[in-house]
Amino acid sequence: MKRRLWYVPVLITSILLSTVINLFVLTPQKAEAASIGTINESDTIYQIMVDRFNDGDTSNNATGAAIRYGENSEEDFRYMKGGDWQGIIDKLSYIKNMGYTAIWISPVAEPQMTNRENNGTGKNTAYHGYNVKNPNAANPYFGTKEKLKELVDSAHALGIKVVIDVVPNHVGDYMLGSQAYYDIPSLQPVAPFNNPAWYHHNGDINWSLADGRYDQWAQDHLENHDLGGLDDIDFDVPAAKQAIFDSIKGWFDYTGADGARVDAAKLMKPTDIGELQNYLGVNTFGENFDGNVEFVSRWVGNNKEWGMLDFPMFFSVLNSFAYGQSFESNIKSTLAQDSYYNGNANHMVTFIDNHDRNRFLTEAGGSVDKLQNALTFIFTVRGTPVVFQGTEQNKGNGNSQIMTGGIADTWNRWSMVKRDTSGNVIENYFNENASTYKHVAKLNEIRKNNPALRTGTQREMWAAQNLYAFSRRIDSGTNQGQEAISVFSNQSNGSQTVTIPLRAESSLTAGTVLYNQLNTADTVTVQSGGVTGKQITVTVGANSAKIYAKQQQPTETVPPTTPTNVTATVQNASSALVSWTASTDNVGVTGYEVYRNGVKVGTTATTSYTDNGLSASTTYNYTVKAFDAAGNLSLLSAIAAVTTPAGNSVTIYYKQGYTSPYIHYRPVGGTWTTAPGVAIPVSDVAGYNKITINIGSASQLEACFNNGSGTWDSNGGSNYLFGTGTWTYTPTGSITSGGPVTPTSTPTPTPTVTPTPTPTVTPTPTPTVTPTPTPTPTVTPTPTATPIGNTATIYYKNTAYSSSYIHYKLDGSTVWTTAPGEQLQASSFLGYKSITIQLGTAAGLTAAFNNGSGTWDSNGSSNYHFDAGTWSLVNGSISAGEPQADSVTFRVNVPASTPASGPVYLTGPFNSWNAADPAYQLTKGSDGVYSITLSLPVGTAVQYKITRGAWTNVEVNSNGSDISNRTLTPAGGVQTVNLTVQRWKDL
Repeated sequence: MKRRLWYVPVLITSILLSTVINLFVLTPQKAEAASIGTINESDTIYQIMVDRFNDGDTSNNATGAAIRYGENSEEDFRYMKGGDWQGIIDKLSYIKNMGYTAIWISPVAEPQMTNRENNGTGKNTAYHGYNVKNPNAANPYFGTKEKLKELVDSAHALGIKVVIDVVPNHVGDYMLGSQAYYDIPSLQPVAPFNNPAWYHHNGDINWSLADGRYDQWAQDHLENHDLGGLDDIDFDVPAAKQAIFDSIKGWFDYTGADGARVDAAKLMKPTDIGELQNYLGVNTFGENFDGNVEFVSRWVGNNKEWGMLDFPMFFSVLNSFAYGQSFESNIKSTLAQDSYYNGNANHMVTFIDNHDRNRFLTEAGGSVDKLQNALTFIFTVRGTPVVFQGTEQNKGNGNSQIMTGGIADTWNRWSMVKRDTSGNVIENYFNENASTYKHVAKLNEIRKNNPALRTGTQREMWAAQNLYAFSRRIDSGTNQGQEAISVFSNQSNGSQTVTIPLRAESSLTAGTVLYNQLNTADTVTVQSGGVTGKQITVTVGANSAKIYAKQQQPTETVPPTTPTNVTATVQNASSALVSWTASTDNVGVTGYEVYRNGVKVGTTATTSYTDNGLSASTTYNYTVKAFDAAGNLSLLSAIAAVTTPAGNSVTIYYKQGYTSPYIHYRPVGGTWTTAPGVAIPVSDVAGYNKITINIGSASQLEACFNNGSGTWDSNGGSNYLFGTGTWTYTPTGSITSGGPVTPTSTPTPTPTVTPTPTPTVTPTPTPTVTPTPTPTPTVTPTPTATPIGNTATIYYKNTAYSSSYIHYKLDGSTVWTTAPGEQLQASSFLGYKSITIQLGTAAGLTAAFNNGSGTWDSNGSSNYHFDAGTWSLVNGSISAGEPQADSVTFRVNVPASTPASGPVYLTGPFNSWNAADPAYQLTKGSDGVYSITLSLPVGTAVQYKITRGAWTNVEVNSNGSDISNRTLTPAGGVQTVNLTVQRWKDL
């Protein structure tokens, strides 16, 4: 008879012995990559143990005694199996198709091969990556640091976030016991982590003394002793603390990863981990292998971590769903203590098993019904669910072996690709038709489509021995009133029928039909009656669940017909009118997307579109797509071409004062170039440079000149003004009409213009800000409204927030709004929310933004400042006026060897890496710079390269060697990227 294990959510006798992580110390560097948005409660996470996932590159596999492909004994599981980062890249579609929005991967630094037993030749520790040897290097058995970045970029391209497992608490097992020196010279971590003064030397944690104690003595003992021999970093040594923080941050700066799982958080001060989270700039969740809710909650909240692995809930789930124990004494009891999390319960990371626990299916005696019931619970209860790799394949522990004791670290860690002892593949476990794979995909879809299951408030509706029900409801903001009701049975056989009162907070009314999201043919109707006046009657089968919500509209997939009779007509030198015959659709056309040279430039609800900002004497190709309310797009229309006439331009002959003159300019009322501006080419008139600039509909060009190295001529700070036509300028400040050969007019009067900012900076407004307290102060409410008339209108875009709030104070006042502040409302600009604030006699206001649930955007704790007027704020960047369409303009400087006619192309995954795609051909400007403007998804990393129409003439390094793909994460708003091609491969 198989022994049944009973788990109680109290003290646990150990924390991660073999899965201790140490982190890598990359030297701090300028950020090279950006997150697509940090992890949050709307995510679902797939946990990957890299070595046990998929072998995508056999060239980096371990050799000899370090690798064992077979999995026939517990000892076999202590060796590497060949999984790597390329293997994850190859299977990202497998993860995406399940609906996950994030992956959590093993530690990434070079590992210690074996522990220090037998003079450093003891048990193999390399496969899990938690014992680190060289914090500055990537794990060579997983790949290179470039491959890791490729993994992050590839995941981002699919909308999948990446969480890296990090360990700031300790390094590998090098110093013996309480020794303060390395007794084996060859056995030590790489500098600077080989400094014994950086570590505690108090020996191992004595779990018999510390376990189950939650006082200060026990916490000090945990913080100052080694975990299973692993050298414990002393955070009271500033250099040690900074070095480990820098090492972790280096990986995030380099890859753009989106979150961190902090190993052995129980052994560190919560405030120290809070510092690390702030330093990384991404949300983190930690590990405290303990069932005591109050104890675990000490690591969650302000100046601590965003969340924690929910071990208290794990033990309750195991007891109730695997063993059929009472919901009342487990689930109900655990949820009743959520107040300890101080409003952060949705940040608790829920799970049913992981790399340190027996597989749930084994604990549940092989019952797939119990497995799927438990998964349904963690996807609907408050919190953020994470699922360990392979759970979706209906597999328990290897050989159905149950492991006892504190840590389960062998039979549960089987590889997703099964091999024989010689490495030959027997089978793999990437079956997308497995019943639990499909069940998880369904749960992810349900969670995605029901915001209440992501951010709603948890409220109990029914608690009994074998039946538990709760609601999740959004109480304010966007989707207010949206509600989902989940009902669970852990009864081993038979069905249960109960009439459950709705919560008093529910806004569901009698007569409302609710649909089971797992099977929409199953419905219940809200009835009058019960203690709250509203109730539902539900029947639930054995070990099963139901998720009730209002019916969603069925997905509509039929695209509109293709627009026809597209024409393009010149309006003026900088404008064209595009028109077409309306499309048709089964549910109605909502609007049209207009493309110029293959790049979307705008949308319209009518059958015409005016495209402004064109260059004179230039040919443009226009196409149109129709779309409906479901987002279905038609095929592209036929091309309509138009050529603009000679336009509204300014030609300037610049008499050579600077050897390499630049012009920094804007059409009056428009946007400035990026300093130092544009180089002025040499003209055909000796001693002069010449440039022609199209100013669109503006009447004048405002400009100043410089040498490209910080020396400026800005007309004494007043800048120069040029009307349309041709002008000659000399370094004395003299401007005459016409070219230098036949000057015809007296100098233009000194323009009366507003002085430009210091010429070394682009004159984009950069509001001065002053620090404010942590943006959650409890302050006196704002006094009565100030007089109408002087206002600040703010458009705010933050793709990570579903609801946005502004917490502010007026200039000259010390009184802040009550946190979270005032809610911004949806605006007519896609993705932006807005608010207009009465300033009274104040000149402006200081503000920070938040999501209403404790996540803040406070400009790096410096806050934002807005003067009276209209402003747009997106991704930390403020610009004057209403929002402009999100766009990225690529400006490419090419080598002198480039043929005069080009052509030059941009290529990347957006056009299937077509090296000569006419839709992505850049336009050569009068300044010799090639450019193209694209509409790219904000926050999603995109890779690209520059070519001249073939891979044989792609851009390369100056020495002729190949370069890596360029990477850009669009920040939103109007963005310009200036590039320089060093050399072409064929020239």
